[in-house]
Amino acid sequence: MSVSSLADLLASQLPNALAVRARTLIKTQAALDRSLPAALAGHVRVMQLENGVLRLACDSGAVASRLRHQTDALMASLGKNGIVATDVQVSVNPELLARYVHPVEKTGLPSAALDRLAHLNAEIEDGPLKDALDKLLRHHRGA
Repeated sequence: MSVSSLADLLASQLPNALAVRARTLIKTQAALDRSLPAALAGHVRVMQLENGVLRLACDSGAVASRLRHQTDALMASLGKNGIVATDVQVSVNPELLARYVHPVEKTGLPSAALDRLAHLNAEIEDGPLKDALDKLLRHHRGA
């Protein structure tokens, strides 16, 4: 489910003023993402836009420092995207960083399934399916 469809779903259940505010923040975040340099994209979140003051949170001090040096260019770019901001306030919120998730150990395909796939592979004609099965079997058997 996309962010905008989730926002629409939630907005249909929320009071109108809150729904309008949520849509405004989503629109502002989208405009911000288009306006940011590539190195900063994904590291900055819109926290609030009120009375022309745009409050942003960055996931690190380095990102916040770089963003503070580019606020004039950012405000101009946001203006071109329909967001009017007269001031930008930048804060650091390390919780925006994605948390480390320990990789899940995968067991792989059972040997009986691999044997059946190998049997099928031996019976079919050359072509893309046979190539894909060859690759799958090599991957799972470590050859």
